[in-house]
Amino acid sequence: MNSISPTLPISVPQNTKEAYPISVLENVKQKLETRVTHPAIIIPSPLTAKLRNVLKGLLMNKPKLRDIYPLEAGDAMPGIDPKTERKIVLSDKVENIFANPLVKTILDDRENPSVRKSSYDVILGYGHLTVDEVLSKVLPKELSEIPSSFEVVGHLAHMNLRQEYYPFKKIIGRVVLDKNKGIQVCVNKTGTIQNEFRTFPMETLADDRKLKTRNDSLGLLVEVKEDGCRFQLDFEKVYWNSRLQFEHRRIVHFITGKERPTNLKKRCKDNKEEKEKLPEKIIVADACAGIGPFAVPLTSQYENVEVHANDLNPVSYDYLQKNAKLNKCANLKTYNMDGRYFLRKLDEENIHYDHVLMNLPAIAPEFLDVFRGWKVDRKKRPMIHVHCFGSKIKGDIEVVERCSVSLGCKLDWSKDEVSVHEVRNVSPKKNMYCVSFRLPDGVKHVDPIIKFGDIVAKDDANDDCDGAIEPATKKPRLS
Repeated sequence: MNSISPTLPISVPQNTKEAYPISVLENVKQKLETRVTHPAIIIPSPLTAKLRNVLKGLLMNKPKLRDIYPLEAGDAMPGIDPKTERKIVLSDKVENIFANPLVKTILDDRENPSVRKSSYDVILGYGHLTVDEVLSKVLPKELSEIPSSFEVVGHLAHMNLRQEYYPFKKIIGRVVLDKNKGIQVCVNKTGTIQNEFRTFPMETLADDRKLKTRNDSLGLLVEVKEDGCRFQLDFEKVYWNSRLQFEHRRIVHFITGKERPTNLKKRCKDNKEEKEKLPEKIIVADACAGIGPFAVPLTSQYENVEVHANDLNPVSYDYLQKNAKLNKCANLKTYNMDGRYFLRKLDEENIHYDHVLMNLPAIAPEFLDVFRGWKVDRKKRPMIHVHCFGSKIKGDIEVVERCSVSLGCKLDWSKDEVSVHEVRNVSPKKNMYCVSFRLPDGVKHVDPIIKFGDIVAKDDANDDCDGAIEPATKKPRLS
């Protein structure tokens, strides 16, 4: 075990494969204390509320510290009871603050000649510092970045620390929990997504939960809220990414053509005019539905939408069903099978879907070969939405070409209504995209695939949002 470092910052240990214990943080907390002298003014107590409002932008304004204090020994003026006065502490960031017009006016007030300049010593310690400030002081200078960013999932903080932070991971997790009210457990990803269920290995860095799991599972059951829906999930066993909230919303609005829920049936049971306004039914096939970030809002908030939602992960399938019940989804049918066989099943059952969602970025385009030889007779071709990864330079052309290869025919940007939406930045060289297009007529002339084989992601496909180091998630060291 690494020995306790007696100084700040904590040194890089000789054995970088062992993590410092939490006791190291406890030992250095006292060393984080600093005394800062702030300018202040002493005023009559009855003026406290009024002047605090006047000086609002010039006050000390530090977390967990007040701006108004009783007088200290040595502050009293002869002939004035110190209990009838108060000290207002001002910011130390404003140069020559006593010359500020607002402060100067108060000091020069002839009606209150007892108003006078003063100072106040503030002791700032661990409890007053932010995550960035603590880690900037604690971590060794050799580390150029402060790993203070994390994803919040319910009461859980999910970090993605680089190997160089390994000796300090428990300290980092502890600081994150101490400084973020509402977060009870902090976990760190220890590997990339390496299975078909999009889950990844992780470890617990700090845990304040009262009830903890007693088996091999980390017990990461959480509940999150997104756009009016509640989602329950086990973060260790299913895929969830809070950064995709806006993409979930965008797709829902794209499909429904609405930016607000239109659950008309609930308000037009006895209103014939409202009944006539009900839009046409929309059927959606969600081939990689996960726990329901698309399917649940579509069927709980839009009366005219029917979703057939599928996921290969049996745990995701269970939570999909739970979330459907939790959100009172009316027209949601769930499946637990391979995505391509799921789409074939819908075709065989003559379910005419209007939209197909394929949200499996590493390999979703390769699933498009299911449409080869597609000869379903319909008035309108379905809209396909494929999430995938591509390079930052000419990534839109790259991902469309990838879809064309899998379909077995070339996509026509105009005729097939092709559009590419940049979802988000994944890594320094890679973005996540969503390709949307009408299923091209050309697939009818391509030989169908009778038996599907396994799809293996390319090596670089694992650097999706959960495996890559995103340039915007780390903060520079504070000076």
